[in-house]
Amino acid sequence: MTTAGENTSGASPWRGGINGHLPTPRPVPEAAVPAAETEPGIAQDEAEAARLKQQQRVTIAGYAGLVVVVAIAAAMSWHGLVGFAERQLDMASPWSYGVPVSLDVAAMLCGFLALRSVISHDSAAGPRFLTLLLVAGSAWANYYSAAHMPGEGDHTPAALYFGAMSVLSWFLWDVVLRQIRRSMLKTIGAVEKPLPKFRAVRWLRYPRETFAAWSVSVRYGLTRPDEALERVWETYQAQEQEEELKQLEELERLPEGITKKNAVELAFKALGKADVPAAIEWCADRGVTVDRSYGYEVARTFATEPKLLELKAAGAQ
Repeated sequence: MTTAGENTSGASPWRGGINGHLPTPRPVPEAAVPAAETEPGIAQDEAEAARLKQQQRVTIAGYAGLVVVVAIAAAMSWHGLVGFAERQLDMASPWSYGVPVSLDVAAMLCGFLALRSVISHDSAAGPRFLTLLLVAGSAWANYYSAAHMPGEGDHTPAALYFGAMSVLSWFLWDVVLRQIRRSMLKTIGAVEKPLPKFRAVRWLRYPRETFAAWSVSVRYGLTRPDEALERVWETYQAQEQEEELKQLEELERLPEGITKKNAVELAFKALGKADVPAAIEWCADRGVTVDRSYGYEVARTFATEPKLLELKAAGAQ
């Protein structure tokens, strides 16, 4: 016999489970995103990541090749300076290695100091001047050592070659430092955007207009050629409209045979607005009499023309 409130199935209505045990919660499956919505985005991200990796590989390979060339040029300069120390300064090893260290290595150190000054937004004139002096001294020492090598024959090619190695090693090293400096300045937004490039045909056919667009790009920091040209065209159009209005204002008498409609329209253009009383007065001053009712009739049709809308916009600006 069961009493009221008992459950014969063995599950307690108060505990929510069978035989007094709570049921194990099951995770609710997330709604599946349609493949059509995810695949294009994933493919685009993967393509962008692959492009960035390829660009990084090319950049690293380029820097590695440049460093190798710099190292070889520096080694040739080092060899010439060691010979200068041994033959001209009578220095024995290891003291002879102090000459390339005091010239080429010191020049590279000054290059590092110049880069540090630039990154710190300080003047780099001092380190750059010292670098120039050290490179000049290294080039002269290499040239002098090769020109006075023992043996017969013309040593001028060797002297020029070893002297140029000092300059070349410094120049390549300076290129690397400039690239690093420019990359750092780009990260903080301290480098201007590149200027737009115009086709050679445009420079030949419209040199004045193209130069004006290039000047506008330099002044306002534009990078798109079409945007710079649009600004130039707007300026030319505004100048033409201003000249046209000036000619209308200076017009003392309307030409013979002109219709009243054209006279009223010229008055509206000269005034820059569809002011009927002012237009009637403008026409009367130039020998054309227009009725007020006819002036309003012309104004209703003229108000919908694009030319008046442009005049209104120009007046609002």
